[in-house]
Amino acid sequence: MKIVVLGQNYVPEEQNAYFHEMTTGILARGHDVTMLTAFPHYGRDKVFDGYRGRIFQRETIDDVKVIRTWVYASGNKSVMARVLSFASFCLSSLVFGAFAVRKADVTYTSIPPFPLGVVGVVLSRIWRSKLVISVQDIYPLAAIELGVLTNPYAIRFFEAMERWMYRKAHRIVVISEGFKRNLVSKGVPPEKIIVVSNWADPNFVKTGPRNESVRQTFNVGDRFTVIYSGGLTLNSELEPLIHAADALRNEPFCFVIIGEGIHKARLRQLADDRQLTNLQFRPFVPLPQYPDVLLAADVNIVTLNSRATQVSVPSKIYKQMASGRPVIAIASSTSELARLINAGKFGFTVPTDEPTKLVEVLRWAAAHPDEMREMGLRARQYLVDNHSRDRSIDRICEMLDGIALARSP
Repeated sequence: MKIVVLGQNYVPEEQNAYFHEMTTGILARGHDVTMLTAFPHYGRDKVFDGYRGRIFQRETIDDVKVIRTWVYASGNKSVMARVLSFASFCLSSLVFGAFAVRKADVTYTSIPPFPLGVVGVVLSRIWRSKLVISVQDIYPLAAIELGVLTNPYAIRFFEAMERWMYRKAHRIVVISEGFKRNLVSKGVPPEKIIVVSNWADPNFVKTGPRNESVRQTFNVGDRFTVIYSGGLTLNSELEPLIHAADALRNEPFCFVIIGEGIHKARLRQLADDRQLTNLQFRPFVPLPQYPDVLLAADVNIVTLNSRATQVSVPSKIYKQMASGRPVIAIASSTSELARLINAGKFGFTVPTDEPTKLVEVLRWAAAHPDEMREMGLRARQYLVDNHSRDRSIDRICEMLDGIALARSP
């Protein structure tokens, strides 16, 4: 089966491994896979070296055929800069994709960016292929909840676009049961929706003893070390971590925040105002080093803004689980993060508006190493049993095989 996957980010961008893991996994199961993507640019104000000065390119990466089209690259993390970047790729992928691919059996597109769903609908018609839309965040609801989209006319327009895209899709892949309920409430037939969680590869993120080399680099000594590694974006909620570092400044705790995003400067200022010496900020680490960072933690942190509770699920939690470390989620008790942690019994959920509870949980965790070790073992096993890369890609391939034989709606 010939499958064209449409997504803005692909290797060599190290912070975006999802599409590379998916395409190589589908390829390994016998399908012909083409990735239609942008020139690598994530987090920078220029396209990566070796790719500049072009608007179209073909290459092959790990046997996956890759078609790249122009993108507006901006290191600026503002909402407008991101919108321009998304819009540029949506336009270029539509124009060049229509001519670069002659035929496909399945077009597999992912949102966000939200308009990429529209591009998928149009290209699937041109290529006469079945359409699969993968919903990683529920838009436009996510933009509404985060205060990015406020104009009532624009909201109605994008909600109509959302319903139209769902009608045109042969299948819709969502990452949680909560997402499925949301789509069903909007009139999407349940049989059209398949739940495939995001994943981690337990062969890449392995468990093991504390990584003392990374801890030495961070200069944390034997202190109980709390690590957050990920985007400092609109979806994140790290103020409680600043509060905990302040409350625990005279106790043997250390906090490490690794990542970039629009909230980094503000978080740094909050830490500086409190003169916190037990909290440090670090840039993203190269992907090959990421498992070692997870192993350096006594506990890993995942966060989700309360306004994004029902519209997003941070995929980093699966890698944290694979590392065999317990997880603390700073999120609503009704979030998918809380449901996942409760199901696997491998950590804690702390409401975003109760920072003192985070302090209590951390003190308990530091005083109960044996119980924390057991939580970490459960995290790893729950990942292997339910959310490994192979299990999720098997589900995707079963769905693809099914729609290849289905009639068009």
